[in-house]
Amino acid sequence: MKALVKAAKGEGNIEVRDVPAPKIKNHDDVLIRISAAGVCGTDLHIYHDEFPYWPPVVLGHEFSGLVTETGNGVTRFKLGDRVVAEPHTHFCGKCYLCRSGNIQLCQEKRSPGWGIDGAFAEFIVMPELFLHRIPDILSDEIAALAEPMAIVVTGVLERGKSCPGDTVVIVGAGPIALLSVAAVKAAGAKEIFVLGTNADEEQRFPAAKSLGADRIINVMNTDASAAILEETRGVGADHVIEASGSAAGVNTAVEAAKKCGRITVLGLPGEEKIPVPWGDMVKKALDISFCFSSSVSSWERAISILSSSPGNFNALISHRAKIDDWKKVFTDIETGKAIKVLFVPERIK
Repeated sequence: MKALVKAAKGEGNIEVRDVPAPKIKNHDDVLIRISAAGVCGTDLHIYHDEFPYWPPVVLGHEFSGLVTETGNGVTRFKLGDRVVAEPHTHFCGKCYLCRSGNIQLCQEKRSPGWGIDGAFAEFIVMPELFLHRIPDILSDEIAALAEPMAIVVTGVLERGKSCPGDTVVIVGAGPIALLSVAAVKAAGAKEIFVLGTNADEEQRFPAAKSLGADRIINVMNTDASAAILEETRGVGADHVIEASGSAAGVNTAVEAAKKCGRITVLGLPGEEKIPVPWGDMVKKALDISFCFSSSVSSWERAISILSSSPGNFNALISHRAKIDDWKKVFTDIETGKAIKVLFVPERIK
């Protein structure tokens, strides 16, 4: 089968290869034919050698698919079921993180797309444990957003405790930021601000509006912190979601948050260290939570949010492509010309 592979360590080293199709090896394995696979910022970090990975490895961890074969111990799924999957494979089950229910943070975890072969291919094998059934109301393409939505649910709703009546500021306008709009809307946010740049004007700002953002601020021509303080009568936002991963974004998040407010950090930084206004954070008595990957408990809730108004999420899918076009796809994402790109496998007739 054709697959997009990170072939070796270092910048670049990605290529389309012909690789053997995966096979069921264990009694609880499920063979899944990929329907759609989303390109994540992590895939770009792997391209730039900025994220752990074990080459050669097939990239891709956000996907939906169809069950085509099951091991003899599989009981919850059958041929023809449409599924999505948590990427928490190979957790040890023994460490304090696993024992406390945080398998997504286990040191031994090797997820599809970086630790084991992933979804930028025609087939993938996953253990039954990690699968979730796709509701009939969701298309395969919208269902492929379940993994990033689960990350948002973990960070914004579970750890960030977004509440009804919150004034929420979302720093950034990429896919995670836009899914955060939908999540806080579902949680009952009173007012939602989305902050972005000129690169977000054409596609991402309209998508934010369609998902429920009340006000869009282009930080390149508006003082975002001043505007938010004015809108909130000098108080600031109850909840700020930092989804840009940039030093400027982190500092804006601190400025925009009210005293005793909450900041949820979702953006992965490109730099090793980011300077932060530590004194201001202390003086504001801020609650700051970080999120990496998704909790087990977030997945059904994520699927529920996607199912509540699936048509709204079409605005996030800007491109549908074949893996042969990966170079253009990666460039378009990095230059802001795309929101969420889905690779749709070619079918051999």
